[in-house]
Amino acid sequence: MSKHMTRSKAAQMSDMQKSHKAPHQRQVATAILTDEDISSRAYGIYVKNGCNEGQSEKNWLQAEQELKNREEWLEANEKK
Repeated sequence: MSKHMTRSKAAQMSDMQKSHKAPHQRQVATAILTDEDISSRAYGIYVKNGCNEGQSEKNWLQAEQELKNREEWLEANEKK
């Protein structure tokens, strides 16, 4: 699990919204990847693959990569 997540997702979102003051108010759709998000996705992968034991690290890394790819895709489409 990540050692870098020390503040809550809500606190991070609040700070980001405060630092990006726009002339018009628009909700920021930037996602912050948390251990909880990765864990939930990794569990889904575990179940999908037949609940095979001994694959937790592989499932974690796959979940993390999938979620990062999704975030990058969302960011790219947000700029269009």
